[in-house]
Amino acid sequence: MKTSQFFSDVSHELRTHLALILGPAETLLAHGHNLTGVQRKDLDVMRRNAMLLLRHVDDLVDIARMDVGRMPLAYTEVELASRVREVARHFEPLALQRRISLEVDAPGPLFVQVDVEKLERVVIHLLSNAFKSTPDGGRIRVAVSGAPGERARLEVEDSGQEGAHGQAGTELGLSLARDFVELHGGFVRVTEAPGGGELFHVELPCRAPEGTPVTRRVPEVAWALEAGLSLRSTLEALTPPVDERTPVEAEARTEDTSRPAVLVVKEHPELHRFLTEALQEDYRVISAFDGQEGLEKARSLRPDIILTGTQLPGLSGESLVAALRQEEALEGVPIVVLSTRDDEALKLKLLHEGAQDYLLKPFSAGEVRVRVRNLVQLKRVREELERRNHELERLRSREEAHYRAILDASPAVVYVKDLQGRYLLVNKAYEAFMRRTREDLLGRTDAQLYSPEVAEAFRRNDLEALRRKTPVELEELAPHADGMHVYRSIKFPMQDTAGQLYALGGISTDITLQKRAEEERERFFQLAPDMFCVAGVDARFRRVNPAFTRVLGWSEEELLAQSFLELVHPEDRERTLQEVADIAQGENALHFENRYLCKDGSWRWLAWRTSPATPDGAIYAAARDITVQREVQDAVRLLNQQLELRVSERTRQLEEANRELESFSYTVSHDLRAPLRHITGFVGLLERHAQGVLDAKAQGYLRTISESARRGGQLVDDLLAFSRMGRVEMRQSRLQLEPLVAEVWEELAPEREGRQLVLEVGPMPEARGDPAMLRLVFKNLLGNAVKYTRPRAEGRVEVRAEAGEDGVVIHVKDNGVGFDMAYEDKLFGVFQRLHRASEFEGTGIGLAHVRRIITRHGGRTWGKGVVGQGATFSFFLPAAPAP
Repeated sequence: MKTSQFFSDVSHELRTHLALILGPAETLLAHGHNLTGVQRKDLDVMRRNAMLLLRHVDDLVDIARMDVGRMPLAYTEVELASRVREVARHFEPLALQRRISLEVDAPGPLFVQVDVEKLERVVIHLLSNAFKSTPDGGRIRVAVSGAPGERARLEVEDSGQEGAHGQAGTELGLSLARDFVELHGGFVRVTEAPGGGELFHVELPCRAPEGTPVTRRVPEVAWALEAGLSLRSTLEALTPPVDERTPVEAEARTEDTSRPAVLVVKEHPELHRFLTEALQEDYRVISAFDGQEGLEKARSLRPDIILTGTQLPGLSGESLVAALRQEEALEGVPIVVLSTRDDEALKLKLLHEGAQDYLLKPFSAGEVRVRVRNLVQLKRVREELERRNHELERLRSREEAHYRAILDASPAVVYVKDLQGRYLLVNKAYEAFMRRTREDLLGRTDAQLYSPEVAEAFRRNDLEALRRKTPVELEELAPHADGMHVYRSIKFPMQDTAGQLYALGGISTDITLQKRAEEERERFFQLAPDMFCVAGVDARFRRVNPAFTRVLGWSEEELLAQSFLELVHPEDRERTLQEVADIAQGENALHFENRYLCKDGSWRWLAWRTSPATPDGAIYAAARDITVQREVQDAVRLLNQQLELRVSERTRQLEEANRELESFSYTVSHDLRAPLRHITGFVGLLERHAQGVLDAKAQGYLRTISESARRGGQLVDDLLAFSRMGRVEMRQSRLQLEPLVAEVWEELAPEREGRQLVLEVGPMPEARGDPAMLRLVFKNLLGNAVKYTRPRAEGRVEVRAEAGEDGVVIHVKDNGVGFDMAYEDKLFGVFQRLHRASEFEGTGIGLAHVRRIITRHGGRTWGKGVVGQGATFSFFLPAAPAP
């Protein structure tokens, strides 16, 4: 029967030689720029086969061990689902390359007690078999289930054998997986998958056999790559070989101190070079070739991680690990032991003495980089945590200073007492109140600081808060130089994490001024002549002042005992209810009036002002008796009604007089037309008949008679038009003012002929009015502008408008002769002229027409002028039609 030493020796011999094959081969493939394609392919074949041979050797040695019963299990409590997901994750690139759907159903958590390395190799072999059996584009499913404390189940299902790759080694791997499972007391069953292919069903006990040592939930990094060699060789065998690779020569940047430093302590030159080349791309490598040199360089250079062998000259690897762990400065530096001895006892001893990892040869450059990277990252995380702990301690000290600053800045008195009443903490406000230093107050009790009556009251309140074990709010009296002050105190018990009372805290605020203000408000409430009350949205008084009793005659008890709606006049109740509802919705009652019943049966008018209701439904209101004012208003209203009747009668009489006047004007004007026509006609006949007979003076007389008759006729026509203007029905509509101004200006072309006259029209809004009447307005205003700018070499007329919410204002401005504002009141009168007829023709009715038209539209007219500088005539048109 072979001993365990035999298997250890076999493993040592085989691993050493395979390491010297795999290491140089991988280095040449990674850095051999001058290799030909054939040489690179041969090296890759050599490397892959050496890796595969190494896996077969390990598998065969493991099978031999189990045959002789020399396969021990190192139980560790791990989370099964996360471990399976981690192994399956390494197969994802292969699944992506072959378009295989890899599904992992491992929700977890499911803690089991297993040999982690052997469990991982079981998963690797099952997945390797699934990938060998699944064609490109197929499906592989991995599922983990089970209940804590019972049995854990692992299923690996593939989608069939059709088109499978058929790599060798399946039977050996599955046999080893079955042996590993059975070694744990479990079993493996193979059935046909529902969709074709195979379904491997594995069951394992969740717990180790009774009495077996179990390592409890070691950190992830300690077992993340236990089966790394088996995984790498499996993936190498499953991945199709690459014919040509382009290596990248890595620069040796050992001077770059910003990168982590790795101390490599190895006696074997070739293995030392292999490790240096594997790490120098990302790390600053420090070399040592014996144990003593490694210890000295570690002390002086303080690397981030140390890689060491076990068989070192001078100082052995075991001694080096022990010596390094005696150095306080190197306490947090991780140590990785590289060994060819698969000796579990040695591994456990070194790990126990302070090594972080035990790596068996042969190993790949990638595996070394991964383990170094993980440990360096852990070291940095640990250092960062320590730095943060120091920072937190600094912050804690600073926060204590902040809390003290806040307490001292608080205007309230803050204090903490122990259960016997001794002061443990006071703030500056307490020192100022007591006029004593903090040192003089701490450790003392109220009995030592106050009079017996005050101290007894304080202690009684303290004990009440401690008894209730809840905060207590109350008012306390404390002595001041100007007498007793009122404090509102909040006293609260302080408990430790176990719920035990250990102190009493207190915050006391001086509310003496507030209390005095409350008393003054209460006096004002009681003595105010106006009626003040607090009511509710439920239509009941909550409180009334004495003015209510004085005005209404009811006592306070009678008012509070009934709904105030019972006192409101029936005609006012609906409005009162609506007002209460509006106040409840957050509105104010600025001036609301209703009638209240007095105890003697009379009614009094009250005018109310309120604020919106508070969240608890309270309404704060003030009322004033306005009965006398209402009586006066009623009398005034009656007088107004009588006045309106008189005004209406007077208006009727005036309208009748206007109609008679209009009729008279029409009759007079009509009767004047015939004589004027006769005068004009006979003057014309006389001129033709006496042509050549009359002298120049007589002819001048005839022209004067003719012109006077013509002007009299024009005056009669204007008078008739003015008379008709009051009777014409208005037809108002929306109209554009700019086209209207342009049309009127064009009609005035004969009057503008031969003159230099400019019209400027600003933006004109839309207006509402009678188009014909407004045309006459613009004709009169623009005609006046043309006429009164005649003395100017260059006349200028400007029309602009201003739009507002209530209507439009139009201005017509000229640079003509202007007028004296002293005669402003005569501008719009009938037959009113501010210039002589010999200077400017006209009848003096045009502006009267303008005012009458605009007045009928509900607007108004006005004018401004300066003698010799021009005039501006304006009118306003309301937005709504005139009634």
